[in-house]
Amino acid sequence: MARKEDIKLNYLITAALVLVTAITLIPLFIMFYTSIKAEGTLTKNVSEIVVGGEAGHAGIPFTVSGKGAFIWRERLNQDMRKFSRLEFMWKSAGNQELEFGLVDALGKSSFVSISKYADTKKTDWQKVSIPVGDFNLKGLDAKNIEDVVIASDAPASGTLYLDGVILHVKKVTLINYVDVLVSGPFGRYFFNSFIISLFITFGNIIFCSMVAYAFARKEFPGKDMLFLLIIGSIMIPPQVMMVPMFSLMKNIGWLNTYWALIIPALTEPFNIFLLRQYIKTLPKDLEEAALIDGANEWQVLFRVIIPLSKPALAIVGINTFMGSWNTFLYPFLLTNTTEMRTLPVGLALYKSLYSVDWTHLMAASSITAIPVIIVFLCFQRYIIAGLTQGAIKG
Repeated sequence: MARKEDIKLNYLITAALVLVTAITLIPLFIMFYTSIKAEGTLTKNVSEIVVGGEAGHAGIPFTVSGKGAFIWRERLNQDMRKFSRLEFMWKSAGNQELEFGLVDALGKSSFVSISKYADTKKTDWQKVSIPVGDFNLKGLDAKNIEDVVIASDAPASGTLYLDGVILHVKKVTLINYVDVLVSGPFGRYFFNSFIISLFITFGNIIFCSMVAYAFARKEFPGKDMLFLLIIGSIMIPPQVMMVPMFSLMKNIGWLNTYWALIIPALTEPFNIFLLRQYIKTLPKDLEEAALIDGANEWQVLFRVIIPLSKPALAIVGINTFMGSWNTFLYPFLLTNTTEMRTLPVGLALYKSLYSVDWTHLMAASSITAIPVIIVFLCFQRYIIAGLTQGAIKG
C-alpha cells in the first residue's frame, strides 16, 4: 500500500515539474513563434493583405489600348519577401496578352505573363494565383516594392475586370533574422557580448575559487569580518554604484573600453559565497593526502579542489554568463559608440527605432537568447550532478 502511495506521489511530482516547466517556457515559445512570423504581433496573425478590390464585387474595369503601357496600377509599399503568392479574380474580353508586374522604389520592374496562370480565351471570372517566387525578385529591391501593375504585352483592345487582389503572407519565414543582422551592426554587438561574457565568466571561476578556498580552508586575521563585508556587498543595488563607477572609469581613462566592462565584474560576491559553502563540504582528507605527496597550495587548489567543485563551478559559470550576457546598465553607462555596445544595449536601441515592429524585435530578442540557452544545455548535466551526488566518505 505504501509503495502505491509512493508511486502516486512520484507521478504527482513529475506532473507538477512538467507543468511548471511548460509555464516557464511559454514566454520563450511566444518570442520564437513571433520571430518567424512574416506579419503580425505577439497576439495577432496576419494571413493576407488586400491590395485592391474585394472578391465577389463587380470588379475594377480597365481598358486595353496599345502595347507596353501600364493599363492598371495600384500602390503596394510591401516587402515581397514575406509573401508566398498573389491572387486575384480576373475577367477578360478574350485573347489579350497581358503581364502582371512588380515595380520597386527605383523604378525597376519584373513581369510574368498572365496567360501562364489563366485561360485568356475565357470571358468568365477566373481565379488567378501567381507564386511570388516566379517574379525575378533578385533584380529588384524586394524589400521596397512600391506598385503592382498590369501591362499589355501585345496590341489589343477591350475592357477587362480585376477584383480581390490579395497577397498571401508566408506562415513561416527567417527573413526577420536576416533583416536584424543586416540592418545594424549586430555582428559587432554579438562579438562584444561574447568576449565580455567569456572573460567575466572565466575570471569569476578562477578568482572566486581562489577567494572561496582561502575563506573555506585558511585562517588569517580579519577573516570573519572580511567575509561579512563580502556578504553585505550582495545587498548593495548596482544602481547605487553607477556614479562612483562612472567617475572611476572616467578618471583612469577606461570609458568606452573593454576594461571598464570586464575588470569590475571579474569577481562577484555571491559566487564567492556559493563556492566557499561548497568547498567547506568537501573532505579535507584529499587535500592532506595531496600535501603529504608533495603538492603545494596551488596544486591542491587546481588539481583537487576545483575538479571536485565542478557542479558548483557550473552553476557559477552559467549564472555569471547569463548575468553578463544580459546586463544592460553598465554597458549602456560606460560606452558611447556603436563599436563598443553589447547586444542588450543594441536591442534597446533597435526597439526604440522599430517600436511597433514585433516580428523583427522578437527576432532580435531570439538572437540574444540563443547563446544563453546553448550554454545552459551544455552545462545542465553538471548542475544535475551537483544536486544528486552523495557525500564523499573518507
